[in-house]
Amino acid sequence: MDHAGSAQDDEILAVRLQQLSLSPVPGSADPGRSARATLDASVEGSALPDGTTVIIDPVDGGWLVRFGSLLDVEVGHGDWRESSPLGRPVVSAGGWRGSTFVADLYVVTTPHRVQLVVDAEARTAAATWSTVPLTGPSLELQLRSPLLTRPDVG
Repeated sequence: MDHAGSAQDDEILAVRLQQLSLSPVPGSADPGRSARATLDASVEGSALPDGTTVIIDPVDGGWLVRFGSLLDVEVGHGDWRESSPLGRPVVSAGGWRGSTFVADLYVVTTPHRVQLVVDAEARTAAATWSTVPLTGPSLELQLRSPLLTRPDVG
C-alpha cells in the first residue's frame, strides 16, 4: 500500500482473478426430466411467497425454472447460466440428485445466494437465502432493476 505497484504485480493479480470461480452445483443432467412443485415458504426468510408454483423444464445444457408468474430463471448444468428475469443479472447452476433438483441462484450485484431444492416425488420446493438481504427476503425485490432499498420509495 505504501509503494507503487509494478506491471508484474498487475499481471499476477490479473491471472489470479481469471482463475477464481464458483464450482457448479453437483448433480446429473437427467435430460428430458421435468418437475412441477409448490413452494413451501414456512422456512424463515423464504425467497419466494408460499404456494408459488415452481416448474422445471429441460433446455439445451440446463433448465428453465419458472416461479409462477413472478419470474423465469435459466439454470446451467456443469456451468453457470446468466439471465436477467426482472432487469438485474442472476447466474445459476443446478443438477438432479436422485429425485431432488438442486440449484444455486446468485444475484450478481449482491453478495446473496438462493438455494432452490425441489423434491419431484413430494412435489414440494423450498427457496432459501444463504444470508437474508437487509432489504428483506423477497427474491423479486433483489432482481428488480433498479434495486429499491427503501420500501417507502416508489
